[in-house]
Amino acid sequence: MKNKEQQYKIEDTPSTVSDVEMIYYMNTVNIATKEFQFLKKLAQKTDKIISDWFNISEKTYQNYKSLKTDITLPFKEKFLLIVALYKKGEIVFGSKEAFNSWLDTPNFHFNNEAPVDFFKTISGIRYIEDRLTGIEYGDNA
Repeated sequence: MKNKEQQYKIEDTPSTVSDVEMIYYMNTVNIATKEFQFLKKLAQKTDKIISDWFNISEKTYQNYKSLKTDITLPFKEKFLLIVALYKKGEIVFGSKEAFNSWLDTPNFHFNNEAPVDFFKTISGIRYIEDRLTGIEYGDNA
């Protein structure tokens, strides 16, 4: 049973999204053009880079942004997780700029790769979230 979709409000996304919450969000929210703009502003990345995170072509990403193509559930899930991750990162680091800098800097917890390179999988996003929780509680990397 699918609830009627609501206009998605980016500010309603919690900084940590449990699996139960994700199932609810994926089935009840509609991601609109302004949410894509919000993600781009948070991430400060190009459409090409963001489309790579979602394992889709830049053209497909642009079709999603312009609402020419229906957004798939796996895309919605990853979109919501990334937004939640950015919200948590901004809380932990104090600003989106500081969080973006951390994401782009190679880190030994990530095999000396940049954490942002782990955005391509849900497990990678969850791992980044775990590392943020560690930092929040005193782990210094």
